[in-house]
Amino acid sequence: MSELIILYDVPTKDADAPGSATTWRTRYSLSIKNLKFQVVWVELPDVEALAMRIGAPPTGVKPDGKSPFYTIPIIQDPSTGAVVSESAAIAEYLDKTYPTSGPMLIPAGTKVLQLAFREAVAESFVPTRPFFWGGGILNDATRLYLLKRLEGLGVVVKVPEGEEREKQWAKVQAGLGKINKWLPKDGFEFVTGSEPSFADAVLCAFLRFTRGILGRESPEWKDMASWHDGRWGKLMDRFSQYE
Repeated sequence: MSELIILYDVPTKDADAPGSATTWRTRYSLSIKNLKFQVVWVELPDVEALAMRIGAPPTGVKPDGKSPFYTIPIIQDPSTGAVVSESAAIAEYLDKTYPTSGPMLIPAGTKVLQLAFREAVAESFVPTRPFFWGGGILNDATRLYLLKRLEGLGVVVKVPEGEEREKQWAKVQAGLGKINKWLPKDGFEFVTGSEPSFADAVLCAFLRFTRGILGRESPEWKDMASWHDGRWGKLMDRFSQYE
């Protein structure tokens, strides 16, 4: 591979909290595969124009039910000319194109289970969302775009305070408790076995994004890292080699 793969990601004001939970899946996937890459920053309102310019496929439709909707992560591979959108599709592309570089992200026969795990993990992390809205780390262009989109979807953007915050934080712990029950208690290495996979990238992406937004020295992150016998803090320590 003569040229670096390009990862299109969203910038933030904090160097320790780049990207989003979905783009971290691809950051980890590339690193697990031992593939070098460069990041090109793009604000969310500019993603559609970028995708159309480089030929990235849409990942859904807009609320009108017909207009294509474009999201990141997107990768562009100069070595093959490929442009791929959506984290699972990117993982499959990396496995197919670079099968001998690092472990397989989605080993044969695991795709359905890994995608189901992705959806279940995403659902378990839903209670964390209100804690992200008051962080102020997004650049104005992306922040205003995101607020407008959420309001259009009927989402109430409100940062919990006081007793409401405590109740919401308890929901966060309960969500991670569900994931904890799915994983082996002893001898746990990675979700699918002895090597990291796309499922691990998904789980650690949510944890990494959460730590970046809350702050690694924040009381909330230190609390989360200690839950379930310190599983989440230990997992992030193990995955630090892929950051």
